[in-house]
Amino acid sequence: MSTAVALVGLNGAVAAITAAGAVYFARVRMPRPPVGKYELPDVAVMTAVVVAAPLAYLAMPRTLVAVVFGLTFCAALQFTLAPLIGGGRAWLASTVSVAATAACALADLPVAVTALTDVLLAVAVVGVANMWAQSGMRSVHATWFAGVLCCYDMVATGLTSVMDRFAAQVMGLPFAPLLAVTQGRPPVALGLGDLLLLVLFPLVALKAFGRAAGLLAAGVGVAVSASVSLLFGLGVLTGAFPLLTALGPLIVLQHVLWSRARSGERTTAEWRAGTPRPAAADTPTAPDPVLLQALEPTGLDALRADLSQGDWLAVVDGRAVGSGKSPGQARKDARLRGCESVPVVRQN
Repeated sequence: MSTAVALVGLNGAVAAITAAGAVYFARVRMPRPPVGKYELPDVAVMTAVVVAAPLAYLAMPRTLVAVVFGLTFCAALQFTLAPLIGGGRAWLASTVSVAATAACALADLPVAVTALTDVLLAVAVVGVANMWAQSGMRSVHATWFAGVLCCYDMVATGLTSVMDRFAAQVMGLPFAPLLAVTQGRPPVALGLGDLLLLVLFPLVALKAFGRAAGLLAAGVGVAVSASVSLLFGLGVLTGAFPLLTALGPLIVLQHVLWSRARSGERTTAEWRAGTPRPAAADTPTAPDPVLLQALEPTGLDALRADLSQGDWLAVVDGRAVGSGKSPGQARKDARLRGCESVPVVRQN
């Protein structure tokens, strides 16, 4: 296979996996794990694991590395397929798939091993990206993750030989964390971390800011991958390239621009309910005059006529600046109406 054909195949696979992640995101609701909500310390832990993993794998025998990734792929395949075919059938399918890949490796069938490993990797990435996006990861978390990995990729791939040695360690293994088309020198392949961010950020952007943001994020990711491939095809690049060093800043830029345009992110609950995120220009800049007068003698009775018994008011300096069916909704209503202070809530 020529290098040009291999590069086209790699980028076609990236586009297909990104699209598969979006289709899964739109049609499948994964059960939310009992992990609370994501915070920046969670992103720090995830980053530390990603940074430490290649160093740990370099110290392991190749067989042990294959076993670790085989078990990881088996678990990822199971929780990805479980919402589609049921938990028991998902375990059976994942076990059979992993066993078939291992059998091809023992039978010395490298092409079959590479093909099956690519399929397992694609399913695992779609599942992990959806689990993170659907369980509460916000765009700001994915942005921090991308920004830190951008710096790490520059060091590990561009300035040191860590990722080169890691790729040499896992290349040709069953369950290698590489989306590989060829295994030559250099191989035409994409790392697991690169592929995961290419699929993840469009999902969190879609959830946080809407369809336009998700489509733009997917398009930017595929364009970056294709541009790097073009440079390889033209001979400008000849060795390992830190893809996240190019992709990371673009993810950060998209997050900043969409956050300003949409006046913040949708929550997971709002996304599930189909609540649109208002544009910044549509967000009221001052509290509603009717609500501002709500606690004055002439306005309180009029407001209460429109409220149900048990509704909540958000109050600042003796004036109502928001209302809702719960304390949280009242505070949120006050925030959307332009109140910058922290209101006190009281029940109607």
